[in-house]
Amino acid sequence: MLLWVILAALTAVVLSFLLYPLVGGREDVDERDAFDAAVYRDQLDEIEADRARGLIGEAEAEAARLEVARRLLAADEKAADAAEAQSRNALPRAALIVVAACLPLAVLGAYLFYGSPRLPDQPLTARLTDPAKEKDVGVLVARVEARLRAHPEEGAGWDAIAPIYLGGQRYADAAEAYRQAIRILGPSAKRLSGLGQALVLEQKGLVTEPARLALDEAVKRDATLVEPRILLAIAKEQDGNFEGALADWQGLLEVRKDDARWTSMIEDRIARAQARLSGEAPVAEAKPVPQPGPSAADIAAAQSMSPDERQAMVDQMVTRLAARLEENGDDLPGWLRLVRAYTVLGRSDDAKEALARAKKQFAGNEQAIEKLDTLAADLGLTS
Repeated sequence: MLLWVILAALTAVVLSFLLYPLVGGREDVDERDAFDAAVYRDQLDEIEADRARGLIGEAEAEAARLEVARRLLAADEKAADAAEAQSRNALPRAALIVVAACLPLAVLGAYLFYGSPRLPDQPLTARLTDPAKEKDVGVLVARVEARLRAHPEEGAGWDAIAPIYLGGQRYADAAEAYRQAIRILGPSAKRLSGLGQALVLEQKGLVTEPARLALDEAVKRDATLVEPRILLAIAKEQDGNFEGALADWQGLLEVRKDDARWTSMIEDRIARAQARLSGEAPVAEAKPVPQPGPSAADIAAAQSMSPDERQAMVDQMVTRLAARLEENGDDLPGWLRLVRAYTVLGRSDDAKEALARAKKQFAGNEQAIEKLDTLAADLGLTS
């Protein structure tokens, strides 16, 4: 409220300066003319005194009186004109005062009547979690981005927008937002986990060293987080450390044994790791067909590839997996991997089509349908 009063006062001052030239400046009576008139009257008295003492003649006195009287009349006319001008300007000056004072007061009164001066500011976090604005995610993101451009040291903004970037598959932006939030607000388990996930997804599932460091730190701070532990186990598989990966998967299964969202995927990973350690191919890979995922050699080669070459390699592996499932559609883990791969690559239509084909393949198998539905819910593929 105090702010609006100050603004109204400043508006009045500005208006007075803007309107002042329109009504003219104040015309006071010319003090010099008044002084001259007084001098001329004194001169008339001196002329009369000199004539009475005989210092000047009657004709000279008359001539001097006429000259002084002429000057006196001129000075009096100037003073009268100045007084009349001052009287004429009285009304415009009154109008100036009324406009300069009343207009800001009228605007302030209208705001107090129609506005909400006592409405408190809504914090950034509350605005981001407002259910009424869930449909305007694009507008919301643009607003937060504009705010962060103006205030780059506002850690709450980076912390709020990072998971939105991650959910919107803007993985590079998400990683940068998590870095800024960690720099300003300090590291936390969720921020480090989010940074690690963004880095992995940015590299199409490849767990790089920066991602590994962030995920390790996240698990040290909160061992109950599932996502970083899964990615760390996958990192060990990518390094060929299947014994360490098996231990991680078994630990995860023990923690999440009652959570149907994770058990099917973890059990599949455990079976694959055990098969690798025993020297046997997993059941789904027993036939001499192209491998559904990257081998250790593929991962090693991918380290030196350009982003385009790595993308081409990933697309080729997904195509091989889809072709294998065309020949052998009874591989449920393969269908789960294919749907997940399509989703990670941003090919949601292909993911939905693969999901529909898998359901058709396993029609009547309640356990398989349940796993497919769980995966669809986790990936946001349900309509």
